[in-house]
Amino acid sequence: MAASSIRIAVVGDVHDCWNLEQDSKALEFLQASFIVNADQPITLNAFKYLCSFLLILIGDFGDENVEVVQSVASLEFAKAVILGNHDAWFTKQLSGSEEKDKVQLQLECLGKEHVGYQRSDFPMIKVSVVGGRPFSCGGKPLFRKKLLSARYGVKDMDESAKRIQKAALGTPEDHFLILLAHNGPTGLGSSLDDICGKDWEFEGNGDYGDPDLAYAISLLKENNEVSIPLVVFGHMHKELAYGKGFRKMIVVGADNTIYLNGAIVPRVKRLGDEDKRNIDDESALPSPEAKGTRRAFTLVEIAEGRVAKIAESWVSVVEDRTTLEEELMLYEGS
Repeated sequence: MAASSIRIAVVGDVHDCWNLEQDSKALEFLQASFIVNADQPITLNAFKYLCSFLLILIGDFGDENVEVVQSVASLEFAKAVILGNHDAWFTKQLSGSEEKDKVQLQLECLGKEHVGYQRSDFPMIKVSVVGGRPFSCGGKPLFRKKLLSARYGVKDMDESAKRIQKAALGTPEDHFLILLAHNGPTGLGSSLDDICGKDWEFEGNGDYGDPDLAYAISLLKENNEVSIPLVVFGHMHKELAYGKGFRKMIVVGADNTIYLNGAIVPRVKRLGDEDKRNIDDESALPSPEAKGTRRAFTLVEIAEGRVAKIAESWVSVVEDRTTLEEELMLYEGS
């Protein structure tokens, strides 16, 4: 595998559908199947040394589910994470006491891997990830304004946009830049099935993207400060409300920026049942995943500094057997 080839596994809104053992097996399989061809076996330690695999998690792990975030933090993969609105579901402001609130506990678990208003550089693969606004709930208001002000000094959309812009400045020129946010930017459509379209109300403007993210992208492009080939986010679930069908999960802008929504929810289905019903809470499974599961990831493959392929991929994990069960192609580069 050439050093210029990279696979990025995007984990959409988790909403408690997480199991460290099962997800680790799936991720190791996705990493191994990309790095190694059938004639060249290699050890797991060598996988990690090669570092051509990056994990991106777009938040909403649960309603301030610290245990899931701790589990995610323990994964031994290079990764970048942004917290979503459900990750600050109850905590509206700093506790003001010695006892840490659950938002702080989650941030401490993740450390520098949480990229909100920051940039994380991965020099071995020449990728940089810039984080947008944490805790976004979409739309015009700032969600958890007191938290944003206290933790990041951000009080309005303009300040938020400029924090994102500032984080992107200084990105190494030879790095592939990914903007990572919990919710996507405004300007990508207002229909209920658009990538950030409001699907639970049918009156008025249905564009539910983040104005600050759109403004930050505009600032960076206007000044030719950095190239932005890929914007990754979630929040707006693929399956639309009220059985209205499915959302568009990818948009290619006029300037070839790719906007990718990875919110496949629920991301886990049980194998063995005739209807393969969804799992809303993995704690409800009998015995440890006795019949196995199908687990969703969105895979982005980069070659020679360009996006070569994006696919919605479902990996089945049954005891020690892991396979790619289904792949839906979303994008193929020229």
